[in-house]
Amino acid sequence: MSYMRSEERQRHILECAKRVFAERGFHAANVSHICAEAGIGRGTLYLYFASKKAVFTAIVREVLGRVQSLMKSRRPGSYPPPESLRRGEAIEWSARQLRRVLEVVFEDERTLRILLREAVGLDMDVEKLLGEIDEALIALVAADLSDSQQAGVVRADLAPRLTATLMVGGVEKLALAALRSAEPVDIGRLALETSRLHLVGILSERVSDPAVGQAREARRSGG
Repeated sequence: MSYMRSEERQRHILECAKRVFAERGFHAANVSHICAEAGIGRGTLYLYFASKKAVFTAIVREVLGRVQSLMKSRRPGSYPPPESLRRGEAIEWSARQLRRVLEVVFEDERTLRILLREAVGLDMDVEKLLGEIDEALIALVAADLSDSQQAGVVRADLAPRLTATLMVGGVEKLALAALRSAEPVDIGRLALETSRLHLVGILSERVSDPAVGQAREARRSGG
């Protein structure tokens, strides 16, 4: 392997370790597997990481760092007047916002597998990092919802943090179900369906609002 600067070498080790952990699982993987994947000796790995767990923790910390960076760079959204928005446009915009956040965390299926399967319940240190990632994710989605609320796009009585918690939790659960069934995880589809559910709900349009029904009857009777 050609010479790499230390940051490049560390990045290379982490990328290789991500593949190993995703394919073998944390407990079945060992330092030798990571070294073989990276094409380095154990001594080289130990220059950067003290143990297998230290490598794993660094991967999870990287995810947290990406979410925190997105939060710092976030700017309030710009919205057209709600009266000019079509329902489909609002759903698509919400889905794009949610997908932008999710892709920072779940940049590939290996990361998704590590966060949702291998890291859960591993130990207190990793659990704390997972909690921080969840908190940062929820804060980002809640901020987008709050902006939408102020612009009049979503209900004034909406609880942004509660709704964001439901949205993030739902996406994580659906992604985990896909991983368990070996289906490809389509973050874009998950973001779209989550946005549609929370913006529109599950009630069929065939179920009439009493006020709408009364107005329709009044028009029919010429009242």
